[in-house]
Amino acid sequence: MSRSVLGLALLALVLFPCLECVQRAPNVQVYSRHPAENGKPNFLNCYVSGFHPPQIDIELLKNGVKIENVEQSDLSFNKDWSFYLLVHTEFTPNDKDEYSCRVKHVTLKEPMTVKWDRDY
Repeated sequence: MSRSVLGLALLALVLFPCLECVQRAPNVQVYSRHPAENGKPNFLNCYVSGFHPPQIDIELLKNGVKIENVEQSDLSFNKDWSFYLLVHTEFTPNDKDEYSCRVKHVTLKEPMTVKWDRDY
């Protein structure tokens, strides 16, 4: 009996560090809180989910330029140990500006940029 317990303990010690070995690319969704209306204040959201490890860089962009003073939720995780975050800011949509979310993560060879589709 003690040999099997010892074996399980050794197995756990060997496998536990591999939780950090698991890498999952992020899923990115960009959307507004309310349907877009030109000139009407709204909130722009970038929801990033399903990623591992937890280190990630998320930026909201207006015409390719980083928007300052955005808010970010606390880092949270799912039952499968993948993580998710919400980054958001107030904005006023119009026909000339383009909004997007840029994500940098170890699983991505280059940053992923997802544009906001006002009809989504």
